[in-house]
Amino acid sequence: MLLKVTDIHVHYGHVAALKGISLEVEEAGFVTLIGSNGAGKSTTLRAISGLDHPSAGVIVFEGERIERLSADKIVRLGIAHVPEGRRVFKDLTVTENLLLGAFTRDDQAEIEKDLEAVFEHFPRLRERKDQSARTMSGGEQQMVAIGRALMSRPKLLLLDEPSLGLAPVIVQEIARILVEINKRGVSVVLVEQNAELALELAQHGYVLETGNIALEGKASGLMDNDHVRKAYLGI
Repeated sequence: MLLKVTDIHVHYGHVAALKGISLEVEEAGFVTLIGSNGAGKSTTLRAISGLDHPSAGVIVFEGERIERLSADKIVRLGIAHVPEGRRVFKDLTVTENLLLGAFTRDDQAEIEKDLEAVFEHFPRLRERKDQSARTMSGGEQQMVAIGRALMSRPKLLLLDEPSLGLAPVIVQEIARILVEINKRGVSVVLVEQNAELALELAQHGYVLETGNIALEGKASGLMDNDHVRKAYLGI
């Protein structure tokens, strides 16, 4: 098991955002977290990546407990987090943004190889490699954010709402690339408001409701679940 999260609780002040979340991600697995706004999906990712420390519970990555590690140490272990909102460095070029993703590395030749691999995943970024990120479209900025995360050579990629606000054609392009990344052995945890898309992409899913896991199972099974269909798929 690559990642095992056991009974984690996260509080913001006196407010409990997570109330005992447990989940697992296998090697080369693709897991999705779905649920309404405020259910705890983003907080779960932030706890895994070290941005929020749990008040209780255990997070184990490749056999090592990480729930008390700093975010930079967690990146070095092989977890990359693409937060909601396409947080690129807008005054830097596309290439400069991507290279910042390799800040933990000093293997220059391998960094160059990985930069080329990102440009293969996202040909549009190669075309705009010297362009300022602020001049990019929302979809292109999302590509930069994902590419930057890949530059750390993650074993686990956490993505928070990558399709938010994007045109359908760009959403499908990003979905295709996520599947390709996963097929190359990178495990993925996807938080996505578009529940239908998320369940189509993932192998396993968790439904979060008010800081708890309400349902879990194979993504195909959740797609057929009456509660999921009514509450999240609009069926």
